[in-house]
Amino acid sequence: MSRQKAYIGRLVKRWSFFVPFTWYGLLFVVAAYLGYRWLLTLQQQPGSSYSDIFSLLIEVGAWFIGAVMALALLSVVISYIYFLLKKNKQEVGFQVETVADSKPRKKQLQVIKVKVHPVLRPLLGFVKLRLQYDEKHFSDKFSIVQKPFGKFINTTLEGTYNWPLPEIKEYKLQQAFVYFEDYFQFFSLAVQLPVNSRFFTQPFEKHKNQLDSSPRKTEDTNTRIEEIKRIEGEFLNYKNFEDSDDVRRIVWKIYAKSGELVVRIPEVLDPYASHLYMYASFYSDYETTGNNVVNIPFLNYYKTAMWSVYQQLVKKGFEIRYVADQELPVHHTTDEQQNVRYRISTSKWQRERDLKSFVKTNEASVLVISSLTSADQVAELAEQYGDEILIIFIKLSNGLRKQYITDWLQWVFVQEEKSDLAKYRTNWAVSALKSKLMKNEKKIQAILSKHNKPVVI
Repeated sequence: MSRQKAYIGRLVKRWSFFVPFTWYGLLFVVAAYLGYRWLLTLQQQPGSSYSDIFSLLIEVGAWFIGAVMALALLSVVISYIYFLLKKNKQEVGFQVETVADSKPRKKQLQVIKVKVHPVLRPLLGFVKLRLQYDEKHFSDKFSIVQKPFGKFINTTLEGTYNWPLPEIKEYKLQQAFVYFEDYFQFFSLAVQLPVNSRFFTQPFEKHKNQLDSSPRKTEDTNTRIEEIKRIEGEFLNYKNFEDSDDVRRIVWKIYAKSGELVVRIPEVLDPYASHLYMYASFYSDYETTGNNVVNIPFLNYYKTAMWSVYQQLVKKGFEIRYVADQELPVHHTTDEQQNVRYRISTSKWQRERDLKSFVKTNEASVLVISSLTSADQVAELAEQYGDEILIIFIKLSNGLRKQYITDWLQWVFVQEEKSDLAKYRTNWAVSALKSKLMKNEKKIQAILSKHNKPVVI
């Protein structure tokens, strides 16, 4: 029954997009009619010259308003029919592209660039858009910011829009609704267009923590590191003696048995390395299904902090090898940083690969974990490799400001909640997971504090 109600609700909402007038137009008609009836009652002497002149003025005013509204409606209808004919001939082009924006914002905004051609703008009117994404969600009706153009009649609608979206993830577009509205915004005629496009919201670099890490595994020798790292060959292998070898490393026992001169391969301290392996763990030791606080604001915060860590490491001059703990969609781009950004954005909490099955301790230089990670596994890993692997701990509780008593009083007595963030704070304050998460954060922080240079975000 609930699914049927939800389906009916979505269907009604969808058809409401095609209502040919706006609330402004409806209110204007009602107000104009009531005003007209009220003015008719002001005739003090019916049948007198004053009454006739007053009635004539009312009639002229009504005809003038009607003519203006008819002109507005006619311009909308012409633009609507022109666009509809072009659509039926499959001559309409609709393009949506994402625009990279590195400015940090309080809300998660995705700058999108929209281009529609051909489209005829109503006389002094507006062309607005609405987008359907992820099958059942719809954006608000919006106008795009256009660049000034020189032509009086321009059949190309092109501009940008800052779209506030709730999550850092990949979105899929299915439909677009193009609205033609008059200069009063009383009439609104919509045309539906199929769209097959996708984009992802991009995390921003907000944290400026100073990170100190260097590669543990050499692949190419082109970048010098400050700390010499031990690589394979610690007196475990042998090779035939060469003139350049030190005679003190000859293994005389082997020579006595086989008559061959062999030398030990000593440990190698290589001051050069090029790749730094960054392991990003989205493992959750807790059940988070249906928990909107963990799956939206906390996950957004974790992705933003993850991207900030990556950017800090890139600025140190190393080529970062980002290692994800889950299968991710393929993103075709030659920009490695943008590819990592996409992989971070499309990652989700998962319960299949924990730290034991994910982290390769022989190559990992940086490991990023969250408050949802098992404290026991962190303790085991830190005990063996805590001084070799830089473990960066991102406290999810920092993703929401603490709920103070003044916030509760303001919410109860002063004002209603005005944003989704306020709702998340309230839900988190009464969540059963909150106490468990806070205890786990304290355990992980205490574990990491016993090792060199713990990083907590």
